[in-house]
Amino acid sequence: MADSLLIFCSMATAIVLEAAPFLLLGSLVGALFEVFVPDRALERFIPSGAVAQVSVGLVAGMALPTCECGVVPIARRLLLRRVPVRMVMAYMLAAPVINPVVVLSTYVAFQNDLSMVGLRVLFVAVPAAAVALGLGRGEAHDVLRMPKPVLLRMHGIGEPAIHAHEGHESGCSCASCAEGAQQGSRLMAVLSHTALEFLSMARFLIAGACLAAAFKVFVPAAILRLFVDSPVLSIVSMMLFAVLSSVCSEADAFVAAGFSMLPRAAQLSFTAIGPMVDLKLLGMFGATFRGRVTLALVTVPTLSVLVMSLLLQWLGGGS
Repeated sequence: MADSLLIFCSMATAIVLEAAPFLLLGSLVGALFEVFVPDRALERFIPSGAVAQVSVGLVAGMALPTCECGVVPIARRLLLRRVPVRMVMAYMLAAPVINPVVVLSTYVAFQNDLSMVGLRVLFVAVPAAAVALGLGRGEAHDVLRMPKPVLLRMHGIGEPAIHAHEGHESGCSCASCAEGAQQGSRLMAVLSHTALEFLSMARFLIAGACLAAAFKVFVPAAILRLFVDSPVLSIVSMMLFAVLSSVCSEADAFVAAGFSMLPRAAQLSFTAIGPMVDLKLLGMFGATFRGRVTLALVTVPTLSVLVMSLLLQWLGGGS
C-alpha cells in the first residue's frame, strides 16, 4: 500500500508539474488580452459570407487566445458590439483549443504527436462550425437572454457593469475592473489577473491529475481491462470525466495523457469535449444565452465528439 501511495503521489505530481507552466502561460496570455486588446479587435476582420465568418471565428483564437474559463463574457461583449452571431459562436467554442498555448501544450503532453494535435483541433472545429452555421445570421437579442431594448441600451453604453462582475471575484484587476476602480497600473492589472486565473484553475488541474493517477494506480486490473476492452465505455467515461473535472484547456491534455492505458479516441474525447462543455460552462451558458442556444451549445458538441471518437476507434485510429 505504501508503494502504491508513493507511485500515486509521483504520478500526480508529474502531471501537475508538466501542465503548470502551460496553465501559467495561458493565464498570462488571457490577462494580456483583457488589459491590452480592445473590444473591437475582431470587428476589423469581419468578412461578409457565412462560411468566411465561421472560418475567421474558428481561427480567431490564434490571434485572440483565451481558455473556456473566460470566453463566454468575451463572446457576450462581442455580440453586443454587433459582431455576427455565427462568428462569435465559432470563436467561443473553438478558441479554447485552437490557440497557440493549447496547441503547444497538446503537442508536448502527447510526446510530440502531431496527429493528436490535428485530431483535437478537428474534433473541436466540426461542432463549433455546426453550431455557428445552425444559429444563422441572428443578432445579439436572438441569442442572449436579455430583451432587445435592454441590449440596445447596453450597446450604446458598453458593458462595464456586466463585465466587471461576471466571473470576476471582488478585487479582480482585469481591464474593466481596474479601469472602473481607477486602481493600479496596467502591469499590476496583468499580474493580478494572471495570479487570480492561475490559482482559480490550478485546483481543477490538481484534482484532475489526482484522479488520473488514482485511476492508473488503484483501479483493479479486471475493471481497468473493462475500460480498455470497451471503446464505448472508455469514450463515454472520459467525456463525463471531462465535464465533471472542468480542467482548463491549457492543462487538460496532460491529464488525458495520464490515461495512457485507454484508447487514443477516449483521450481525444476528453480533450475535445471539456473545453466546449463542462460544469462551469454549463452555468455560464444558462445564464447568458436563451434556452435553445444553450441546448445547441451542449448537445451538438457532445454528440459530435461522441460520434467522431467512435468513428475514429472503428477506423482503427483510436487505439
